[in-house]
Amino acid sequence: MRMNFCPNCGHKLEMGLIAYRERPMCKTEDGGCGFIDFGHYSLGAGGLVVREGPDGVRQALLIQRGEEPNKGGWTIPGGFVEFDETADVAVMREVEEETGLQTRNLGLAAFRNRANPGDNNSYVVFLLEITGGEIHTEPDPEIAQVGFFSLEEMRKMPRLAPLSYELAAAAIENRLRPFQATQVQGVNGAPTFTLYI
Repeated sequence: MRMNFCPNCGHKLEMGLIAYRERPMCKTEDGGCGFIDFGHYSLGAGGLVVREGPDGVRQALLIQRGEEPNKGGWTIPGGFVEFDETADVAVMREVEEETGLQTRNLGLAAFRNRANPGDNNSYVVFLLEITGGEIHTEPDPEIAQVGFFSLEEMRKMPRLAPLSYELAAAAIENRLRPFQATQVQGVNGAPTFTLYI
């Protein structure tokens, strides 16, 4: 969805050539502030948590959504990355909020990017291991159910998101080769950041 008015000063946005592309902008020559609408982007993060069940069969952690979008559907836990956190921090926060389990990051397992009409959406998935906490047993408005499921059980779930199934199956079958985190010093006073290689 394209903006019509500047979110900073309220002037009407007009199309202008910026970085070889026509973009909505708040033209300074018309009294505007110079804002440029480069588009709308969102970043989500999902957590793959796998354990060995009591019968020795590997299982993946899944949640059933209790609200829209996709109310009643099953997926790996996760959510949107907030503006003041990194994706690896966001996924551990989301997994704890949704499941009650505390985790640590073992590496970056997958990346998905999709250019939807009006929104460029990216989704990163981390392989996590449990470090503490207890799994939620009571539903809340956001999450209806939480549990660990074998590959056989997941194949019978009619509303399991295909992306979550593919990722969980790869993790259960040890087919993932996650990128490992490396700390890199920023330049010109920028803070250290995490690079996955």
